[in-house]
Parts: sequence; C-alpha cells; structure tokens
Amino acid sequence: MAGAAVCFSTGGVFVRHLPALQAPQIVFWRSVFAGLFIACVLVAWHGRALPARIRASGMPGFVSAGFLAATFFFFIFAISRTTVANVAALMSTGPLFLAAAAWAFLGERPRAGTWLAIAAALGGCGLMFSEAWQVGELAGNLLALGVPLCFTINYIVLRRASASTDPTVAALLASAIGAAAAALLAWPLAIAARDLAVVAALGVVQIGCGLVLMTRAYHRLSAGELGLIGLAEPVLAPLWVWIAVGEHPGAAALAGGALVVAAVFLNQLLVLRGGARSSPSSSAPPDRDAPAPRRPAGTGR
Repeated sequence: MAGAAVCFSTGGVFVRHLPALQAPQIVFWRSVFAGLFIACVLVAWHGRALPARIRASGMPGFVSAGFLAATFFFFIFAISRTTVANVAALMSTGPLFLAAAAWAFLGERPRAGTWLAIAAALGGCGLMFSEAWQVGELAGNLLALGVPLCFTINYIVLRRASASTDPTVAALLASAIGAAAAALLAWPLAIAARDLAVVAALGVVQIGCGLVLMTRAYHRLSAGELGLIGLAEPVLAPLWVWIAVGEHPGAAALAGGALVVAAVFLNQLLVLRGGARSSPSSSAPPDRDAPAPRRPAGTGR
C-alpha cells in the first residue's frame, strides 16, 4: 500500500512535464498505457480465463468502471488548473465522503469522531477555496472534489455488487472507457516522442502500478490501515512538484491542505484503533481513482 501511495503521488510531477499537451490528450494516452499495463498483469494472473472474468463483472462492473473513468478526467483537468497541493489535499477527503455515503446508502453509522473530522476537513477546504477566489483556481478545486465524489459512487456500486465483480477488471474497463471518451476530445492524437515517453510513464507507473499494488494490498490490510497509509499520497504529491518544478502553493492553501490531511489522518487513526471490530468491506478505503475491494482481507485471488 505504501508503494501504491508513492506511485499515485507522482502524477503531478509527470503532468507538469507535459506542458505541450492538453488535458484530454493526457487523459487519452495515460488511459491507454495504464490499460495496456493492467491488461498484461491480468493476463499473467488469469490467462485465458480473463474474458470470463470480464463478463462475470456484469453491469455493476461497467457502471463502476464508468465512475472510475470519470475520476481520470477530474484528476487531470483539476491538476491542469490548480496546484498539485490543492488537488492532493481535496482528494484526500475521499474516506470522509465514503463514510457519509455509507451512512446514507448502506446504513453504516459513522463514529462521532468522523463527523468532527468532516467538519474540520470542510473548514480546511474553505481556506483553500478562499485563496482560489483570488488566484483564479476555483474551477480546478471544484474539479478535484469530483474525484472523491465519483469514487464514492463507485464504492457504493461495488458494495451492492456480487463478489464476481473484480476491482482490477473494473480498472481495466475504466482505462478503456477513459481512452475512448478522451479520444473524442483529444483528436488529433499526434504526440511528440518525448511527450509520449513521459505520458507512458505516467500511465504505467502512476495509475497502472498504483492500482495493481493497491488491489494486492486490499487482501492483506484492514480498511483503517489502507486509509492511513494511503494518506502518504497527499503528503508526497506536493513535495515532488516542489522539488522538481518549484511549485509552491499559497499560505492559505498550505494551511487548508494541512487541516484537511490532519483531519482525515486522525479519523483514519481512530478507525484503525477500532479495526479489530471492522473489516475492509465495512469501512472506507483510501481515496484515489481506484475501485473499492470486494473480498474480505486475507482471501486469495
């Protein structure tokens, strides 16, 4: 899971090295290379049984993949309009979105501390948006919130689906949907060799490896552990772009982001401490553009 968080955190650095590409072009090529990588992994795992596993995912798998593909667009479009620090912090609210949705749609009542964490995170988001009004980054911040929102819907769909809906297969389908939808916006698809190499690394390392590592971690860690370790992403993401390209967010953005990450961290720490009474399927997994687990921890693939 730590490896997955590190992979996910590199997205901002790769995108900042693609100044010549428009957001739809990045979504298209990233989806293509992520899909190819995930397909190779699934073929290695399942061989000729892969088509049957895709069919077994049924309509829930395709619906899940559709919302997951939407997170691909929200992430790239957001990071093209606001700072990586803002995007990472706003995306880290995913576990809080999930806790509220599980209460509303699945009857899972959150702890009192979760509501306090949600209130604190909203306060942090308010700080970040207050600065966005001044620097014109409001659209990017709103787009960033689309990632945990779509992921939450994806999670609810998977929770209501049967165990035959494989989250890794859903990631493959999402890559195909993302590439097909982005192709309509990104045409013509011509790209320089240097940009192709960067976007290939973005697709394989950030999304492909990140999703594969995360799905493997699903079977070995509790939901609280997943969420807590996954918070390494919003901490590392702005650090990489700060070191690589000198991108420094404003004071309000830093304060708001720190408040959001701290609220989610403390909430996940409380969830982890009570983890002996919870399972990965009854609590929120870490945010990112990835599907939620369907199998209990410790089961095989």
